Amino acid sequence: MKIVFIAGPYTGDGTYESIERNIREAEKYQIALANREIGFFCAHNHTEHFSSKKGATPPEKFYYDLDFQFLMRAADSVLAMPTWEKSWGAKREVEWAQKKGMKIFYPKDPTDIEEIVQWAK
Repeated sequence: MKIVFIAGPYTGDGTYESIERNIREAEKYQIALANREIGFFCAHNHTEHFSSKKGATPPEKFYYDLDFQFLMRAADSVLAMPTWEKSWGAKREVEWAQKKGMKIFYPKDPTDIEEIVQWAK
């Protein structure tokens, strides 16, 4: 199974509401890929709201570094959400994938994944 790493904004303006909006937007891509039986990893849900959960004390950088490990070790391609350029984390992920020659997809929305489906099959 090929794994698609979903890259896009997480923090936004830093408010809980902005983070929640970004998580739910990324989730739409996860659902679209899952419905087509395409493997994926999405940092948005991997550590969803951990930075604001009681008892979770690592600095935010820990979560970015942790999720980056999944890109480096497990991903075969990157799905860059339409707003990826607004995120320093997503820019870092896309830049790394480009340097490694990974396939990067730029869908317009969660329904625009046919190129990914064809690649993954």
